[in-house]
Amino acid sequence: MVSDGPRTGADRTALLAYACALAAGVLMGVFLLDIPVQLSDSFTEFTAVQGRSLGDVVSAEFYNGAYFRPFRRGLIKIVYDLSGGDYYLAFRGFQALELIVLLLLFVRMLHVRTRADLVALPLALAILVGMHTFAGAVVEGLPINHFLTILICCAAAVNLAQARPRPLVDVAAVALLAFAMLTIESGLLIWVVAIAAYVVGYRGISRNALIALTACVAVYFIGRFVVIGGAAPGLDERSAGFGFRVLNPDELESRFGSNPIGFYLYNVVSAISCVLFAEPRGGVWAFTRNLTEGLPQPWQVVNVVTTTATTLVIGRYAMSRLSSWRTGRFDDTDRFVVMFLMVLPANALFAAGYEKDVIMSPAGLFYAAAAYAVLRQLAVAEAHSPRLAPSLAVAPALLLLIAIGWTVKFIGIHDSLRARAFNVRDEWAYYDDWAREQRTDVSLNPAQTAIKRQLLDDAVKRPPRAPQISLGSMERLFDLTQ
Repeated sequence: MVSDGPRTGADRTALLAYACALAAGVLMGVFLLDIPVQLSDSFTEFTAVQGRSLGDVVSAEFYNGAYFRPFRRGLIKIVYDLSGGDYYLAFRGFQALELIVLLLLFVRMLHVRTRADLVALPLALAILVGMHTFAGAVVEGLPINHFLTILICCAAAVNLAQARPRPLVDVAAVALLAFAMLTIESGLLIWVVAIAAYVVGYRGISRNALIALTACVAVYFIGRFVVIGGAAPGLDERSAGFGFRVLNPDELESRFGSNPIGFYLYNVVSAISCVLFAEPRGGVWAFTRNLTEGLPQPWQVVNVVTTTATTLVIGRYAMSRLSSWRTGRFDDTDRFVVMFLMVLPANALFAAGYEKDVIMSPAGLFYAAAAYAVLRQLAVAEAHSPRLAPSLAVAPALLLLIAIGWTVKFIGIHDSLRARAFNVRDEWAYYDDWAREQRTDVSLNPAQTAIKRQLLDDAVKRPPRAPQISLGSMERLFDLTQ
């Protein structure tokens, strides 16, 4: 007689883990659905694809100067056409669905099978969505957030690497890389993820597939920079953080125009530091500046202390395992830590032009996985055999501090989403002011005017869904700059 239910404790634990991820996704989804389709960065995307075919939209993006993202706008066009005119439900619902898919893929790659794994999982989810690099993937709609899409691709790549080796997995890996790198430049990290996974012993993606992935990356660079004649973004593209403040394009040109290498190196180092220590943010050392001028904001203290403490625990674990890594011996915890250490510098290269927190969101994904693996292992070692590995001993008070810090950050991202909903509604309420401030003409044809009217009505007339509560002075602990 065959039972229809889970037959082992591991199966039940895995189902509970997926349920936990689903609950976290649904909770955040409620706050996401409260945000109207934003005016800036979204409305103009609708007017750009309205009345054009999918082929026309995609092909035009192959020749878009410094940016090579044909599938990004193509995906917007597909959802736009499928929306049937209900843009709010289609685009906000799509982002909420992407979030849930990401959390489920994240849990799947962690292989939650024991009670200890399950107990540590909520902290892993809190680190993932509470990480400052993750905020831009959900707070901004764009109207499809391509950074969130790339996070899904990164998690999917790990799952493919962990799968049983077969030709279908290799084909899927190549297709995943092609989609990701044609969506946004950081999609090239799928290649890095696949290589990192192979280095630590995952063999779902074969060596031949890695060769094929490498060939795809080579074709990408040849096609973009030789055949099409594309170029990297210049210093005059946008403002960027440097030191203690943000420099506008004219200041960047004046300061680094003759030799931008130093600026690029600054951004790469800042991007790495941003992930490891939550400072600087957007290239600006705001916490350090506030610390030297007086007292920093409470939310800055929470961010820097929590992230730095977590990084120190990961770093201590990594130092204790170096001898094993040199001989090519990796356990499950090692794999996540090594993959993070390989993805981090590669991801930082994509922030060379300007440091923006969300650009580092793939590294943040692997940071969360590494933190989960290390904290879970340390907690288990402390509980079962405190003398097993004294070099790994970590004060329980530090682990408690880390857990409290990430819990505050988890709550804080939801408060940021709630604040974002109000800001977007205000933005739409003053549409005429926004239109006058644009550098280009925003005159609309009748079809585009109808789109504007519907989006505006959705923004100002739709009642809020998320709980409207005040947490009083506790809100000072939340990073509302995200």
